[in-house]
Amino acid sequence: MRNIASETTAMKDLTSLLKTYLTDGAVGASLAYSTGAAPTAVTAGLADREHGVAVSPDRLFKIGSCTKTFVAAALVKLAQDGKLDLGAPISGWFPDLPGAGDISVRQLINHRSGLPEFEYYIPMDPSRQWTPQQLVDIAFASDKQKAPGGPAVYNNTGYVLAGMVIEAVSGQSLGGYVRSAVLQPLGLENTWSPATEAFPEKSMVRGYYHRPPPAANAPTDIASGGEMWRMDGVLPYSDELQDSSDSFPFGAAYGCGDMVSTPSDMVAFMRGLFSGRLLSPPFLAEMFEHRVPASFPGTRMRETGAGMFQSAYVDRAFYGHQGSIPGYVAVMLHDPSSGLTIAMTSNVGSGNRLSFQASGLHPVVDKAIGIILGS
Repeated sequence: MRNIASETTAMKDLTSLLKTYLTDGAVGASLAYSTGAAPTAVTAGLADREHGVAVSPDRLFKIGSCTKTFVAAALVKLAQDGKLDLGAPISGWFPDLPGAGDISVRQLINHRSGLPEFEYYIPMDPSRQWTPQQLVDIAFASDKQKAPGGPAVYNNTGYVLAGMVIEAVSGQSLGGYVRSAVLQPLGLENTWSPATEAFPEKSMVRGYYHRPPPAANAPTDIASGGEMWRMDGVLPYSDELQDSSDSFPFGAAYGCGDMVSTPSDMVAFMRGLFSGRLLSPPFLAEMFEHRVPASFPGTRMRETGAGMFQSAYVDRAFYGHQGSIPGYVAVMLHDPSSGLTIAMTSNVGSGNRLSFQASGLHPVVDKAIGIILGS
């Protein structure tokens, strides 16, 4: 590996970088990277503002849609083990679902199922216990279904159904199967699926949400900065950050976004995927190689595979996923050409994708990559 900055210098520069991110308006940050050895972790800021608890490398963050890569890997692992056919129609599991005979298992995880979306319509009710079927029902009651196989359109409902398929085929809970098929083989001990398994709540960082009053005549569509989530009645408008840790119940995210992890585990997961420790080449190709162009406004994601996106950072093509859930933002990335894997989590967030709280993490990752690679 050429042009790798010395470990000491890199750690100093990365720590300074994270402190600048805090000065700009973040609360806490956790970052890990590897170019071949065990992940190196760097943290800064607070896991809990009220009690002054510092972020440490073993603190758990909600990772939002980074969950999708774990779930996609679990589903593909079932195919590798001969338990299901990724090309089979999902009507075998969902005979009453509209259009199920034309939607393949593969399309549940490559954003080409045409399924309606639920995320923007689900009420934020911290006391509500959601079932996966209720999430699907919200989607069909709220959004329009499209023909499968068309352009990639980001879709959470497919991952809810993918989780239900995993449970039906494996006979385990989604979290139980992800643990036995993905986490344990890779030695990941700080990653959990709280919608379907117990997890160490005491290790969670608190999440903080920015919900300022909207300007008069401000656009409401998500691509232009409209709010993604229905927070009315949960958090008021305020220019100050508000604790949103419990606003989005884990069951409301299930297979599309319920997981919690550390950047070190996220790095180890991505390296495990790309090293072939989890999936053989033909099945990793199901996630990585069969990509189509994708335009998801407010993100850096340019091509989508199954649970894996190509995204641009410092003029390099990185592969992985990003995630956001009220009060948290995360990203995990691997660059096959340099061998660098990097993950970062933050405990600020916003329903406005264009805001610093929602998107300010990504320029930090750009700079971190430059520091690590010495460029």
